[in-house]
Amino acid sequence: MSSAIVILGSPNDKDGNLLPIAISRAKIALEEYKKAGQCKLLCTGGFGEHFNLTHIPHGQYLQEYLILKGIPPSSFIEIAFSSFTLEDAKLAKPILEQHAISRCILVTSDFHMERAKLVFNHVLPDLDFEYSEAKTIVNKEEFQKLINHEKNAIDREKVNLKAYT
Repeated sequence: MSSAIVILGSPNDKDGNLLPIAISRAKIALEEYKKAGQCKLLCTGGFGEHFNLTHIPHGQYLQEYLILKGIPPSSFIEIAFSSFTLEDAKLAKPILEQHAISRCILVTSDFHMERAKLVFNHVLPDLDFEYSEAKTIVNKEEFQKLINHEKNAIDREKVNLKAYT
């Protein structure tokens, strides 16, 4: 059984530095990698006005961070050059299938996990998922904004997923 860790992208700054939410996800991915032993890693994130305005895909910044933390470059499979959660799953699907991945640890933030589960389970129903949440360290007001955004996004994703087969 082949397994992979999928790390969902999050914003970086104009210079390509990962921001705190992305770093917290990367740290959880590193912990999961150390526990899992032999597995592959798939980073998501391309370009987008809301998270990466550089000329390098966000997923590459994630990979570089994780390599600096000790994960061998050979552990990474292709990057899913996505801009939002549904696209993360759609673009990850053929990559995971190509590598015969049957078990997957999905890494994202605590505030984002409900939507990520909804989307990935719908797009990849035959994959055996585990979920690993990164704690979001922001003030209560900022966290509530993130939660409110997710509530709206989940409603939107439910509509989008009905059209996805």
